[in-house]
Amino acid sequence: MINRRKLQVSIQELKEKRNAIILAHVYQRGEVQDIADYVGDSLDLSRKAVNTNADVIVFCGY
Repeated sequence: MINRRKLQVSIQELKEKRNAIILAHVYQRGEVQDIADYVGDSLDLSRKAVNTNADVIVFCGY
């Protein structure tokens, strides 16, 4: 099993390398929300996405 802290560090490094942000719906698991840059509902997250300079946007939802 992957160490949770190591995974968080790896994701943070990848976000910086790719100039990415992570958006997560409020109903996502805590582990996903913990690494997200923004947590909210669809409208709020869409607004965050429009106002970012990120090259990559990871939208966690279903």
